Amino acid sequence: MQGWIQKLWKDSLVYGIGYGASRFLQIIILPIIAQALSLSEFGYYSNYVIFYTFIAGFFVLGLDSAVTRYLFDSDDKKYHSQLFSSAFFFILFLSLLAIAGISFFPSALLNLIGIPALYAYALPFVLLSIPAAVLNSFILSWFKWKREKVHFLINSGGTVVFLLLPLLLAEKITFAYVFQVIFWSQLLVAAISVCFASQYIRAYFSRTLIISLLSYGFPWILVYVFGASRTYLDRIFLTQYLNDDGYGLYNFSIRIASLLSVIITAFDIAFGPLAFSIWNKEGAPNFFARLQSMYTFIISAVACCISIASPLIIQFLGGSKYTGSEKILPLLLFAAIPLSLINFSSLGTVYAKKSFLSTFSLFSGFAVVLTLNFILTPIYLQYGATLASLIGHLFILFTGYYFSKKYYKISFAFGKDAFNFSFFFVVSLIAIHFPLSRNLFMNIILQTGILGILILALFVFFFPHEYKKSISLLKRINHHNPRDKTGIEIH
Repeated sequence: MQGWIQKLWKDSLVYGIGYGASRFLQIIILPIIAQALSLSEFGYYSNYVIFYTFIAGFFVLGLDSAVTRYLFDSDDKKYHSQLFSSAFFFILFLSLLAIAGISFFPSALLNLIGIPALYAYALPFVLLSIPAAVLNSFILSWFKWKREKVHFLINSGGTVVFLLLPLLLAEKITFAYVFQVIFWSQLLVAAISVCFASQYIRAYFSRTLIISLLSYGFPWILVYVFGASRTYLDRIFLTQYLNDDGYGLYNFSIRIASLLSVIITAFDIAFGPLAFSIWNKEGAPNFFARLQSMYTFIISAVACCISIASPLIIQFLGGSKYTGSEKILPLLLFAAIPLSLINFSSLGTVYAKKSFLSTFSLFSGFAVVLTLNFILTPIYLQYGATLASLIGHLFILFTGYYFSKKYYKISFAFGKDAFNFSFFFVVSLIAIHFPLSRNLFMNIILQTGILGILILALFVFFFPHEYKKSISLLKRINHHNPRDKTGIEIH
């Protein structure tokens, strides 16, 4: 079990460093764009990004998941090339055909995604970004499962690097310029990724193979559609109830909340391959239960830390015009955590290859989020929308556990995990709405100090075994570095 933890930690660290570096560059990009655009323009910019991200994910057609499933059927390199090439050429052709068709209906599209015709001049660059983003997403997944970590990190971080440099060098950043840079950065990374994957690309296309891949991938298309639609439902409703500036503030809050995704994404990437390789081994169910408890504790504590520091982060990244966007942040952060815990709740259905049950869970969650948005958003605006997301995401989690327990028995510590999640959520709300000092820096120092004490107390209480091992490790480190009373190392 110790070896599993070390493997997960090692992979999480590698992906975390890579994704963290990418996220750090995005943090640098955020104030550049946020300060160059008006509040309303930032809202429209977010809508364009949501659109091309959603469409690009859709046109992968679940083939990233399907190829992964078929990849391990054989170690034959020729078979791997046939698998990759068939999927690669299919999604490339289909995405190019799709944007050609969409381009004939610009007015209808702008109306659908809630962008005024005044900003239509950026649409061609948004559409042209889609095929490149499709290829980047598909190839990124291939690199992940082939464990080509360097190629994976270059693909995931390259887009951000090539986006950052032109923004830093530009004398003036306009709305159109941002999307021109996005297009060229996506295209350049796609070209580099294709070069890295060239060993798998052959002049080959199998109709039989692509039908098999699509048959397996279809439920995952639905999973993606329901999942992404649920994620973006708040924006669909809030465009009707918030003014342009309020909508811009909300989208900025979402960008700040994405800081949590550094840990979530690194864990998600590392967890899948590890789970697939150990779930038939003795002790695996107990390992998963302990891991969920520790992960829930850590990710909830980190979310609380971000909430406490958010007023300073917002001032640094966006300036005074985004003041107030921290109020909604605890709800946004803690609404994201249940989605990461789906890694655990879906272990049984994934193990039994019951992908339709995962689809049903996501569809049910989508229905809950949609229904609650109709009820809560008109009354409570952004607070109602985020509360709807939180409740819907928890519903997905609960249904996942219910379906999975039939196929893979794990004795999760639900009471402990629910307490830690709820405790840090409440502390985050209190910290945001009841500051201890009017001075921004003093308030953060005081709240962080109190939070540190609470984290230590809960860790000792809920994880005594891990606490004792941590103390033993520190003692061993200290023993290997003895010092005399003057503080000078003894050799």
